[in-house]
Amino acid sequence: MNVAGDPAAWVLATALGGARLAPVIWMVPPLGGARLPASVRVGFALLLALVAAPLLVGPSGQGAAGLAQAPAVTVGLLLAREGLVGFCLALVAAAVFRAAELAGRLADTLRGANVAEVLAPTSDERASPLGALYLLLATLVFLQLGGVQRLVEALMQSYQALPIAGGLGPAPGRAALVVAAASARLIAAGVALSAPVVVAVWLTDLALGLVARAVPQIPVYFLGLPLKGLLAVGIVLAGLGTLSGALAADLGGWLRLLARMVAAFGA
Repeated sequence: MNVAGDPAAWVLATALGGARLAPVIWMVPPLGGARLPASVRVGFALLLALVAAPLLVGPSGQGAAGLAQAPAVTVGLLLAREGLVGFCLALVAAAVFRAAELAGRLADTLRGANVAEVLAPTSDERASPLGALYLLLATLVFLQLGGVQRLVEALMQSYQALPIAGGLGPAPGRAALVVAAASARLIAAGVALSAPVVVAVWLTDLALGLVARAVPQIPVYFLGLPLKGLLAVGIVLAGLGTLSGALAADLGGWLRLLARMVAAFGA
């Protein structure tokens, strides 16, 4: 039977491809994230999978061989496998945005606005004010540098590294190492991006402590709250250009980490 010409094989291959892409559409803000309705996200994933159909099926149907005759249990396991692969890719792809949001939330906590919350424009979840600002800035830098195209290219390459009808082999162990590296990089990047605010607030606390020691009558606690808040916001606004440059410089490292994740699924 010519699998490449079998409509059922193409439909199953597209569904499996969409199962890998759906977590990425779900978790990466520039691709829509949680703001898009679930039906739109699934449709977007299937559309991208349909574009990648030649990679999914292969020139002679190797990628979809036997799918049309596979039992429902096998197809269900393959869907779960593709969802797991997509989730690993999504974790790494979304980490750069989570790092930016972490930096903003840390800055808000240090300036005493840890209880202030806003609705993040890229999702319906609550976020800190600076966290939402940093996330929007990271999304803007990602779009300006053509990050969507590079992300889609990496996702297409994942189908070559790990065909939809293949096995996992040692890939889960290698993928777990890359996810761990991405988690460590996320924390390091978040702290680094918030470093100017951290240093400024620490120096302000030190200066207020010296003032309180020298002149105990001054209520430094009530003086420090608005002072640290205004100082932190001023530093963030004055350094938006530098922050954008830092995000742009760091984006290449995140994309290389995503390439490592794709390679981890290779044979």
